[in-house]
Amino acid sequence: MTIPAEKQKSFVKWFVEIAGPMFTKYGAKRHELLRVEENQIDGRQLIEKNRFIERVFFDDDFEIPSYFAQVKADPEAWKTSRMYEGEFGAKDIELRVLSEII
Repeated sequence: MTIPAEKQKSFVKWFVEIAGPMFTKYGAKRHELLRVEENQIDGRQLIEKNRFIERVFFDDDFEIPSYFAQVKADPEAWKTSRMYEGEFGAKDIELRVLSEII
């Protein structure tokens, strides 16, 4: 996701204090917030300004659809999940659910 420069500091604080604990409440084992490097290190590297990656880890047998259903059913959690776009102006949000192979 892309977060406007002027919102990044408050977004990081919110992620640590609000979003992360919410993930834990609904079954996440760990959560991370990473920023895409903006300096060219390798010729094949994608350069993206103001781009963040959020990684949320669950047990291998966790039912991901139930996570989303629980968040949508909880008015406070649903409001919190809408803050990415509403409060912090997140754009180009992409969601990928990854399955471990090895």
